[in-house]
Amino acid sequence: MQWAERIGLEEQPDERFNWTLIGDVLKQMEALLLDTQTLKKKYRLDLVAVDALAPETSAAPPRTSFGKLLSRLRPDFPTASSRIVDESNGTIKKLRWAVFDRGKAAILISDIVHFNNSLHGLLDNVNQDFVKSALGSVLRDIISRSNATSELEVIKQLLSSSRVAAPVAVASAASLKQIRLILGLGPDGVDCTERQAQRAPPEGIKIKLIQLKPHLLQRESLQLSPGGRELALYKSKRVIIEWKFIDRDHEKELKTRVDQLAILLAHTYDESFHSLHCIGFLPKDVSYQPGDGESICYGLVFELLTSPSLPLSISPVIRPLSTLFVNARRPSLNERRDIALALAETILQLHTSGWLHKGIRSDNVLFIDLGDSKWEYGKANGPFLAGY
Repeated sequence: MQWAERIGLEEQPDERFNWTLIGDVLKQMEALLLDTQTLKKKYRLDLVAVDALAPETSAAPPRTSFGKLLSRLRPDFPTASSRIVDESNGTIKKLRWAVFDRGKAAILISDIVHFNNSLHGLLDNVNQDFVKSALGSVLRDIISRSNATSELEVIKQLLSSSRVAAPVAVASAASLKQIRLILGLGPDGVDCTERQAQRAPPEGIKIKLIQLKPHLLQRESLQLSPGGRELALYKSKRVIIEWKFIDRDHEKELKTRVDQLAILLAHTYDESFHSLHCIGFLPKDVSYQPGDGESICYGLVFELLTSPSLPLSISPVIRPLSTLFVNARRPSLNERRDIALALAETILQLHTSGWLHKGIRSDNVLFIDLGDSKWEYGKANGPFLAGY
């Protein structure tokens, strides 16, 4: 619809475009999508009859995730009058496509993407960017609503070859949503027992909880920065440890959440998340001890990407956002804008994947000084959102 609006298909056609070529492409797409015999023979799709007045559950379930995605495109008719209108529109309105060959379905996706890209290429740069953004918004909405890992895998296949704004970021959000579904997590982070069937990872998704070895850890100080963080060395590499304090009375339940959090943060490596990469967790026997006797700790360990030439004697400095406004050099207007945009992108990624942070505040927005990359020089690394 956005493409049709931009090209003037619904109103006065724009004479700048080659309408002969546009007509040819649209006719080929029409033949591809409406030729029942071609869809059956070439792409191994089949039609499943659905009674327009019957409940949705009466339809035979599609056999593949692509079929499920297709079936969801059928509009809902909530009122009796709208269902009657739908029934009078012909038999084709009461049919759903089911996919019986995943390989053939992939070819169909590729062919559809080819024609869409051909039409997209006819727009000027400004309108191309607009359509890319609109399509990205649609796919993000689908990802946020999806409750099937296989369906999300199909969306990632579409992203790999289609013209969408920030396709890598959208695909990364889809991957994180897959991990959350496999772990059975809802938007509030609580385990959802009804999603247990989703716990079989699709191909290409590897989930592994990494428990780090305490004897390889070299702690520099027991003094924690705001947020319960400290700098350390693990296997002679710079890391940040973020300690999670757990009430002893709820250790079993909360330890499971820490495990899930470590797995999720290991999959936020795309730069669009603006988060440090978690390499694993430390068991409680090496944790920082608060001394109150009522709490125990587990440590999430994040790697710092430092230059190989940077000597270990030069220690990084963690700068929360809250300290920048009392620093000798306050953030400029452009820097404040960039920080806001980075955080907005992070929130967009998290919400697309169904994850609510619940702790976004200045103490959890970090900048890191490494060697010559210092905030005072305008070269600090960050921002990174922490405190998950």
